[in-house]
Amino acid sequence: MKDQFEIRLDFKPNTGSPERVFLAMAQYVNAFENLVLVVGKGIAPDNVVTCELSAVETGSISSIVDCIGGYCSTLSKIPLMIAQHMVDLDEIDREDQIETFTKKLEDDVLSDTVIDFPNQANINRLEVAKGLYKLAEASKMLVQGETVDVRKKDSNVYYINTKTRFAREPEDLFKEHFEVKRTTEILLVRKPVFVGYSMWDFKSIQRKKIFSAPIEDKNWLERYQNREIHLEPGDAINAFVECSMYKEKGAKYFSYKDHKVLTVGHPIKNDELQQMLEFENKNDEV
Repeated sequence: MKDQFEIRLDFKPNTGSPERVFLAMAQYVNAFENLVLVVGKGIAPDNVVTCELSAVETGSISSIVDCIGGYCSTLSKIPLMIAQHMVDLDEIDREDQIETFTKKLEDDVLSDTVIDFPNQANINRLEVAKGLYKLAEASKMLVQGETVDVRKKDSNVYYINTKTRFAREPEDLFKEHFEVKRTTEILLVRKPVFVGYSMWDFKSIQRKKIFSAPIEDKNWLERYQNREIHLEPGDAINAFVECSMYKEKGAKYFSYKDHKVLTVGHPIKNDELQQMLEFENKNDEV
């Protein structure tokens, strides 16, 4: 698949060194290329997308860029979407500004195309901030009265807000979030352990996450290993679980690590578990 977008810089002649205009254009092209690739990866991590310079036109300086790869009919519109959402974004100094901006971008993408399973966009917030930062740095090279717009053939023209500035470096806008979480969950048993204190393999029904963890409830574990409690793969347990919940810089979702099963309640046989899940699904549909 192949599509195009165009970046046009309407420059003022006789304003000093000629390289200024070309450096600014190169920075705009690089910034939009990076943003297209970031969004492409947010749509489908394995999607291979490239951007190539198709033509350069003069009068105003115009760079026509080919977007090649999956979803490019949508990805070629990313510069236009970005320009739309930059209109009132003059100063960027908070993470929530990038979050709001990226969420709008994800909504645009989802309304413009049908994404393969899991049919969601997961665009890295930090990488979006870095792309916007490059656009802002390019705008610093312009002189009073110069404008930059993006367009597609037979589409509206969208002007870049060349007043956008970052009060802080993109990396400094984001903080890693970390906390220890303790909660009661139903754990599907994927791999039990009959000897010692090795790791069991579970799947959290609530979080739909697979993980390995030791069982630290020694009394329950001894009873299980002495065959006083019978469990088979596919059965489940009620358990009080501890884990570390964290979100890396720029990530959209939380991740989990360092799981421990602190206490174990009653076992849940597979047929009982299936009935519970069917009941929950029916309630979700209501």
